[in-house]
Amino acid sequence: MEKKTIIMGADPSGYDLKDAVKSHLLAQHYTIKDITESGPIGYCDVGDQVGAIISEHPEYIGFIFCGTGMGVSISANKHKNVYCGVCESVTSARFCKVINNCNILAMGGLLITPFKAKMMVDAYLSATFTEGFTEATPEDLQCGLNTMKEVEKKIYKN
Repeated sequence: MEKKTIIMGADPSGYDLKDAVKSHLLAQHYTIKDITESGPIGYCDVGDQVGAIISEHPEYIGFIFCGTGMGVSISANKHKNVYCGVCESVTSARFCKVINNCNILAMGGLLITPFKAKMMVDAYLSATFTEGFTEATPEDLQCGLNTMKEVEKKIYKN
């Protein structure tokens, strides 16, 4: 499988965790665009900028970081075709891709250790939408995503 380009960013509370995950991904030869390479920015700006990039480039995925992961997620999810999940476990990171087809994963630097974050990122990256979830059929999961896309059409009027 071809490795996707990863867009990353962090506020001050998530910056160290972002750097740990970034190093982990670079060691695996991922292409990384770090919008906060020169330093952290506000969580709303992180989510907004990464969300805008993912919205325009659906072939990319994103990892965003703040204190809890919630602020960056709220901001990112304002963009069309962005599905950002806040995760605090390896299982939730895998399921955000398998069940919801999330294209951005948000994590909290105040809540998650670098070791756990690396495991979460690996679980997310190795997951495939609709595969490996026995509680619903792939068709049910696709139906849920289709319903969300219909909600977006109402919101964005196209």
